[in-house]
Amino acid sequence: MEILSGTTFWILWWIFVFLVVFNFVPTVIAVIQRHPERRLIAGLNIVSLFSFALWLGLMAWVLGGKRDDSAINRFVSNRQNRRLVIASTIGMVMLGFSSTLYGLDLI
Repeated sequence: MEILSGTTFWILWWIFVFLVVFNFVPTVIAVIQRHPERRLIAGLNIVSLFSFALWLGLMAWVLGGKRDDSAINRFVSNRQNRRLVIASTIGMVMLGFSSTLYGLDLI
């Protein structure tokens, strides 16, 4: 029993590849614009594979143009706070992802 035909598989494969590449648009923009927090944006962009809301937030941060925003600088001004931001973001995204899977009776 074949689940997917060859053509359907390749269409789904290319859609997947497009979505993964499209996911990293905020990182590409941050690098091109030489955003001061491009490394943090790149790290969080990996987690945004599981959260469209996080992806939208990253796009807003990159395209916002404000590089001296005090609200952001307060949280990412030193290395320890950056780790806390990344860890808490990963935790919230994974909690949301796992609760979605639980709600769909997949786990």
